[in-house]
Amino acid sequence: MRSSRDERTRSVRGRPAGTFAFLLAVCGATLGTSVGAAAQDADLLYVCVQDEARIAVIDSETHQVIRTIALTELGFTANARPHHVAVEPDGQHWYVSLIGENRVVKFDRGGEMVGQFTMETPGMLAFDSAQDLLVASRSMTAVNPPARISVIRGGSMEGDEIDVFFPRPHPMVISAEGRWAYTGSLGVNQLAAIDLETEEVTLTTIEGPAHSLVQFALSPDGNSLVASTELTGRLLVFDRTDPARPRQIASIEVGPMAYDPVFAPDGRTVWVPVKGTNQVVVVDATQWQVVLRIEGNGLRQPHAVLFSSDGRWAFVSNNNKADHMAAPGHETQAEQADGTGNVTVIDVAGHAVVKVIDLGKNVTGMGMRGAR
Repeated sequence: MRSSRDERTRSVRGRPAGTFAFLLAVCGATLGTSVGAAAQDADLLYVCVQDEARIAVIDSETHQVIRTIALTELGFTANARPHHVAVEPDGQHWYVSLIGENRVVKFDRGGEMVGQFTMETPGMLAFDSAQDLLVASRSMTAVNPPARISVIRGGSMEGDEIDVFFPRPHPMVISAEGRWAYTGSLGVNQLAAIDLETEEVTLTTIEGPAHSLVQFALSPDGNSLVASTELTGRLLVFDRTDPARPRQIASIEVGPMAYDPVFAPDGRTVWVPVKGTNQVVVVDATQWQVVLRIEGNGLRQPHAVLFSSDGRWAFVSNNNKADHMAAPGHETQAEQADGTGNVTVIDVAGHAVVKVIDLGKNVTGMGMRGAR
């Protein structure tokens, strides 16, 4: 059992609201190729090309880029830095964090911008349709951002900020029923469970050296929470029997600079992109051990993984950016990085790369309806 000093519950009810932003009607926001009839019902994959201020829209069935949204043509700067995407379950709207603009922006399926919320250096996003809530953390590149997350109403794009008390909150996930949100710190070994009904925050201390928590994922049954770590290169596993106090039950070494993990649709495995080894590491979610390391053409500093709704394909975003390999021991990879990021398509059954979709400089976060 953990001692009382490992966990602290504090109420944030009544804290001042954050910045409000209202819906915008923006004409001409859709750029590039229009969506054809075949793509109208397809699950669309939205991919951030961070260093080019663009978002690529990919048909998940044909693996073709059907549209590109240039943020500079919507009035944003070339330093907009789109980073992460959350998509509503019905696919009618989606949200993107713009680090350089201090905005979370809402788009419709056709690619038109329909709303904004202002917050300092937004990072990771998660959406719950039952509560119409979007939660947003802070960017990894922000040195000293507010120790708060944002909770935004998707319909109105109005919201508040909730204090989580530790520095640099970055990972972000929301439970299936929409009551609990979880974030963690890049700077200290703590995670926060936020009860979105009461606005109470419970902090849990994680044992070990400085981990630098990158991103969380929840199992399909909601029983397990996993966290990837940048500094220790591990996948940490927590039991959610008590959702306010996740209890660590396993720690698996996956490799240096472990990034955005995801459970496979059947919940039996977790796929972890590992930048330091150019691999996607597959972890058995019953025994909590590595069972496979996927390598192949296009896997260059993998950042995030998403599965198609039918589980047939895994889409992997790849940075392929030299300055992401600045740590000692990664000099060779840095020299080989030519700067062209991509989405790599993996056949899940065969664990083989079947396509590489080159997109531009520093491909980062992704989002898709029905994706895990």
